[in-house]
Amino acid sequence: MIRPLTLTAAALAGAVLLLSACDSGPGAARPAPHPVFSEPLARQVNLALRHTQQAGGAGLRQTVTFSGKGRAVQTLTGRLDFAGSRGSATSRWQLTPDFPRAARETILGTPQGPGTGDAVGRYTVDTQTIHYRAGSAGYWLRYTGDIKPLWGIDSISHLRGTEGAIGGTLLEVLSGVRPAAQRALDGGGRSYRADFPLTEALELFPYDLRGEFVPAPLYDHMPSAPVPLTVEVDREGRITRARADLTVLLDRKTEGALARVTALHADLVLDDFGAPEAGAIALPDGRVLDAASAVTPASEARAGECMDFNTGMRYSRLVARVPCAGPHDGKVLAQHPLTGAYPGTEDARERAGRACAGARDGSRPGDLWYTWSSRHDWAARGEGRATCYAVSRPGATPPARTA
Repeated sequence: MIRPLTLTAAALAGAVLLLSACDSGPGAARPAPHPVFSEPLARQVNLALRHTQQAGGAGLRQTVTFSGKGRAVQTLTGRLDFAGSRGSATSRWQLTPDFPRAARETILGTPQGPGTGDAVGRYTVDTQTIHYRAGSAGYWLRYTGDIKPLWGIDSISHLRGTEGAIGGTLLEVLSGVRPAAQRALDGGGRSYRADFPLTEALELFPYDLRGEFVPAPLYDHMPSAPVPLTVEVDREGRITRARADLTVLLDRKTEGALARVTALHADLVLDDFGAPEAGAIALPDGRVLDAASAVTPASEARAGECMDFNTGMRYSRLVARVPCAGPHDGKVLAQHPLTGAYPGTEDARERAGRACAGARDGSRPGDLWYTWSSRHDWAARGEGRATCYAVSRPGATPPARTA
């Protein structure tokens, strides 16, 4: 009886092998298509962006590096909640001592007297509100809606993105990239060599800074230099890294503020995918001021009011009204009208200096400052205005004394 049993087992084993062979034939079930890699190459990066957003959220770290004579590096770190359309981030600039002064002032914002804008800022963003806190401030400014307080300047809205809540990251350009080649990565992911239009690269930067780059084409169909980019996607189809060589943005034909900058690069890293845990998106802590009432042109601040110079708007003529009982950058001493038509920068400077010559509050002479209306503000008001004020906080950077 033992021998027949052995034969039966052998026959069964052979039948199983035969069935397995049949199952692997043309009619067998095939693995499910990959949500990204199974699609045509031209669509894969865009699909990876959508798949990343469907992950719910991600941590982000991006560096933007201006280099040439010295270096200026912005490091942006934070968390994105794709599902909730919100995010929080901290921006920190580090500049080497030999980085050109003109480039330093331009990158950190419109020049503000002897210094520059704050090198550190925090912000939280959702679909309705942007909260901004300058590194030197003890409070948050709450901007609601689309804020455009003055003609011809950027608004705080440049901090809000479209592909993610935080603006200015390489996520903003990925939907329009043009993949040219791909290669496999260890672990099952892929790397793509691609490019995207110059006009989209300009959108990564605040409005005032774009004026230092090459002009954008007047029409979408006009040719422009492509911006090279590499994108890495993990085995799940999520974007983990994007690197762009933005050097083509630098204008070689003019002697602007960035003339001594020879290279410009951006590097974005995403990780820690998934829905954010409670508290992962930082919320404003401490005092919050409503920007609609606190932020004003310096020329509109009343004598005796105290102010801070950094509003997040990258425009030196705007200040934030703050209580004089607490820390503040400056105090308005007087407002003087400047009658007649706009006389030009030099004459306006001289008239404002004479108007503020008698302003005193016990400050040292070097702490007494004045500013005056721009050509546009002068025309809109029908006359100019000289604002006289004292710088109160050591290291504060007052509004520029130039038009």
